[in-house]
Amino acid sequence: MTSTSYQHAIDSGVYLKGVDSSHIGARLPVERSEIGDPSVFLIIGQSNGGNHGETKHAARRSVFNFNPFDGLCYRACDPLLGATGDGGSPWCMLGDALVADGFAQSILLCPLSVGGATIGEWAPGGTYHYRMIYGIERLREAGFHPSYVLWHQGEADALYGTSANDYANAFRALVQSFRDLDIRAPIYVATASYFAVPEGYGASQAIIRHAQQLLISPEDLILPGPDTDLIRDRFDGCHMGNTGLREHAQMWQTCLRGTRRRWDATVPVPRSPSDAAKSGSSRPIFDPAGQLGSAPTTRK
Repeated sequence: MTSTSYQHAIDSGVYLKGVDSSHIGARLPVERSEIGDPSVFLIIGQSNGGNHGETKHAARRSVFNFNPFDGLCYRACDPLLGATGDGGSPWCMLGDALVADGFAQSILLCPLSVGGATIGEWAPGGTYHYRMIYGIERLREAGFHPSYVLWHQGEADALYGTSANDYANAFRALVQSFRDLDIRAPIYVATASYFAVPEGYGASQAIIRHAQQLLISPEDLILPGPDTDLIRDRFDGCHMGNTGLREHAQMWQTCLRGTRRRWDATVPVPRSPSDAAKSGSSRPIFDPAGQLGSAPTTRK
């Protein structure tokens, strides 16, 4: 049953009946003092970034879930509030792992992912773009700001045959909207295109993979996320099974370990994608050890 505190989100067109659930059930809000100074993860994409996994998990450490629909924080457990689906996700396991290895003292998850969403639906003018803006505004009202943006999306565009150019242009427009909102956080782009059912989409999946890999631009704080196409534990041909969810969490942990330092207001606002496209200078390259080098902008 929908919480009465969701009425503003419903009236704003953000909470979509028949698409969103985010049932609070027996969960209770936690006090702001309990959360401390968390690393805040804004998670955007489609079903494999939401609650569509086979098995549910609950965080055991200081991992919390910001619910954009009521502006409150809860202990993190699947299905996470804010994303579609009633199953499991990798995010509670990721949060536990990051707290355990000292990445952060506490983690605040703000998932907004929508099953079946395309890149165009998240870009400016798309169906879910305001959902992203609304979530960010609610975060700020609660006194939080994204530390990291995790992007996991691409299967829908592989299914619908989106071109590499259209995918890249829509993503760059999305990045520009983040920067216009003064979101200075690094954006991690997962390589995500794979599904086994229906069959016959290998060529279009390769196009989306290529587009995602070309988007990486560390000088603009667009960093490589995991290649989750390598995960083949898909209980229904697309969504991740129990083993797949654990692999998913482990892959994100490995990527994030390379950038432990907190991005804050002292970090210059990244260049706009249009400026980046015009630049002919060498761009730094990022590796999992967190070392920066330089490489020509020309890509093969």
